Amino acid sequence: MALIELIEGKKSFRDGDRESVIFDRVGLTIDKGEFVSITGRSGSGKSTLLHILGCMDRLTSGTYRFKGAPVDGLGDAELARFRGRHFGFVFQSFHLIDEFTALQNVEAPMGYAGVPRRERRERALELLDRVGLADKAGHYPAQLSGGQQQRVAIARAFANGPEVIFADEPTGNLDRLSGEMIEELLLELNRQGTALVLVTHDERLARRARRVYVLEDGRLLDERSPGGP
Repeated sequence: MALIELIEGKKSFRDGDRESVIFDRVGLTIDKGEFVSITGRSGSGKSTLLHILGCMDRLTSGTYRFKGAPVDGLGDAELARFRGRHFGFVFQSFHLIDEFTALQNVEAPMGYAGVPRRERRERALELLDRVGLADKAGHYPAQLSGGQQQRVAIARAFANGPEVIFADEPTGNLDRLSGEMIEELLLELNRQGTALVLVTHDERLARRARRVYVLEDGRLLDERSPGGP
């Protein structure tokens, strides 16, 4: 059974009587522990597709299933809880809370999930250690480099033990060295069993996935890749 299954997916927007179609008849399956990349030109709808796969947005029509169960009928509150239990997210712009320390940023998702304070503090410290930032736990985002902020974001993404990490241009705002460090960290976490769905313009990074998709003219094209971590 596929971890994620998208069947005849369509996303469009209405502007009066005019329908603007982002993509249509998209089919995609993602298995447990798989690494999938999605590429395409700017404006092709890659991030929109990622948001739908991560349940941050909804399909206009079609079916979304997680472990065989339909997700489309969940209400907004149920969908938020579902997302928090199963998914983690890493974005190009980090999205850290400026007023929180690195430790507090990693703790935040566990607080929303109702994890007891002591437990979430211990897990946050373990995760920061895992990404090589245990000594920066008390630092605020402004005191960290871009690469360090992205590592905090990755630690935060793993706070609730997700089955899938969705990463949208995670190295886009980083210098080459920091980008390579983040790349290797994500690939190592994938090798340890977490599925990774990556949107990127970086063809070299995309080709490291087991499967590479190209979103073009509203269609998702499957380019079988011999690569993989």
